[in-house]
Amino acid sequence: MYRIIRTDRLNELDNLASAFPMVREKCDRLEAALETEKRRTADLTAAFEQTAAQHEQELTVLRERTAADVEEARSAARRTQQQSNALLDDAARRARETAATVRALRAENEELKAKLPAPLPETQDVVARYENLVGAYVDLTLYVTTQDSTVTRYKRSDLLLVLLCAGCGYREEESRDDATDCAEARTGFLHSRYEGAKLKRWGQEHAETCRAVALPRQRVTAPAASVPATT
Repeated sequence: MYRIIRTDRLNELDNLASAFPMVREKCDRLEAALETEKRRTADLTAAFEQTAAQHEQELTVLRERTAADVEEARSAARRTQQQSNALLDDAARRARETAATVRALRAENEELKAKLPAPLPETQDVVARYENLVGAYVDLTLYVTTQDSTVTRYKRSDLLLVLLCAGCGYREEESRDDATDCAEARTGFLHSRYEGAKLKRWGQEHAETCRAVALPRQRVTAPAASVPATT
């Protein structure tokens, strides 16, 4: 009968052999857990990749949409700027045209003012009146302007005799400056061959040929006392 010799090495091997099933079982459990974790890791990695791809796609769409919005906003800003520039240019052009029109109107107004007759002083009397062929008055009016109202003796005055047709507006005038302010001076002025008498003759001649009808606001009111027509 063989006798088994026990040695330390054999004891160690025996102990290891005895522990091998437990180690094996533990290793199997660890391998199973590792496989489970690998599958879980693979699932998480796949889910992460899917989520990342989805997020990347959404980010790409968002970037494209943002770029489109930015480009549209830039286009709108350019259109607005162009419209603003066009409006400013049009406003500047209209301002220049308005300024030119105002200058032209002012110049025309000054020309018309220059063409207007000088304002007449307060009327003294209608010294002669004629009627044209349709009843409009041709008046010969005397205007007297006293030079210095404070002077009591030897007053001086300016005499103005105006012939005016209420129908066609025909006008002639004669004046005498620095005349003695007295009835004799006025009578001499009215009967002077080259002043009053001339305008009376012209008034008569004009009344014999004029056919212009006086407007109501232009018709001269007849004086209280009738003035005989003289030639």
